[in-house]
Amino acid sequence: MSAVRCSRLTQVSVIAVLLAACAGSVDVFAFFGLGHAFAGIVTGNLVTAGYGLATGNASLVKPAVTAVAACIAGEVIWARLLNRRAGNALPLLIAENALLLIVLITWLGTDDHPHGIITLSMLALASAGIGGQSIWALHIHQTTTYFTGMLTTAVNAAAGGSLAKIGVSIRQLCALIAGAALAGILLRDLRSAVPALPLVLLTAATTIQAWCPSPAHHRDQPSGENAS
Repeated sequence: MSAVRCSRLTQVSVIAVLLAACAGSVDVFAFFGLGHAFAGIVTGNLVTAGYGLATGNASLVKPAVTAVAACIAGEVIWARLLNRRAGNALPLLIAENALLLIVLITWLGTDDHPHGIITLSMLALASAGIGGQSIWALHIHQTTTYFTGMLTTAVNAAAGGSLAKIGVSIRQLCALIAGAALAGILLRDLRSAVPALPLVLLTAATTIQAWCPSPAHHRDQPSGENAS
């Protein structure tokens, strides 16, 4: 393996880890800070919405539906823009940074206790960003948000005798858990700083993407990125 290929592999891996940690922290922030709906876990939100409908609990339905709709909108917008910018996907990472920055400013402006339409608006922005990130990750052939499909594919491959994908799956799952755990600690000890964590992680990934050669054609993970 050439030095250039090693460098790109490392770049892709670091970006993928940072984005997975970002997704984990955003989901913790969204669920525990913005109305008990995940920013990027569509399946969980649909289950919550179904339960809310069955029990007549609008406080469960509205955040879940908002998050799902915004996540899909983010995926559609990012996919269309990525198709137009096949050679330069960096602006889409910057756009996600902008969404999370707006969320952070709003969070601080409401003394970390938003209510009503403000909460739903913040949830929508965070969900759109994570939906867009899941599409952007296709650009580097990585899984950063949808882990059920990744893990299922990796386990299936391992059962067939191929263990290479297991290591990548474990790496990404550990990054997700680490991001979620750090967000949980901040929620407990420094609530006002919670949305700053995913923004810092995303900014780091964006900086690496901006200053290093494009890794667009590298692949080291099982498929299933965007099947949420």
